[in-house]
Amino acid sequence: MTREINWFATQAGQALVAQTMQQAEPMLWPLCGHNALLLQPVSPLLHTPALQCAPITRLWRSGNRFAGDVITDDRGLSLSSDCIALVYAAFVLETSEHPLRLLQEFERLLVSEGHLALLTLNPHSLHRLTGAWRRLALKSRLQWSQCLQESGFEVIRQEALGPLWASADTASATSGFSRPHGLRSVNFTLARKRKSALTPIRKAAKAVAMARESTQA
Repeated sequence: MTREINWFATQAGQALVAQTMQQAEPMLWPLCGHNALLLQPVSPLLHTPALQCAPITRLWRSGNRFAGDVITDDRGLSLSSDCIALVYAAFVLETSEHPLRLLQEFERLLVSEGHLALLTLNPHSLHRLTGAWRRLALKSRLQWSQCLQESGFEVIRQEALGPLWASADTASATSGFSRPHGLRSVNFTLARKRKSALTPIRKAAKAVAMARESTQA
């Protein structure tokens, strides 16, 4: 395991993974395509979602690597480029020594306009005050969005998932205000791989220069 303590192997960690993956299912069900890649932070898989993208390649964190249908590394996933319609990565960025490289690998694997679904821990959640996540690499929703954009993705949906602290839930019910989603434990992000743009013809290109000469002649 990259981090000394795998919090996701605890009872609380396993419950959070299973609960939030179930909450995310309705947002993933409309997505269709050939081949999906599912990654989770522990073995055995805690929840296998119902997806319209199939077949599913299943991987889980094993030390500094992934095990499952293939044994591979964060810096170079052993799968062909442009072959996956959906990558569903649940809590594997927090436990990676190379999270940005892993995002780049997801972009490489996805077909043009393929989808990446992320479940990530919310560092602004009150749960962080317990210290249980102190060994995990946490980023905010905004920080992950910036990383996604730099890696060739466009963010198309974000939701707050997971349980609310009882005090926050009670306060919202009595005050009449909406629940403070920023206190939820998990951020769900759905992003799409940007379609590669055609390389524009440069003005200095030979073909353009010849065209100018022919019009001037």
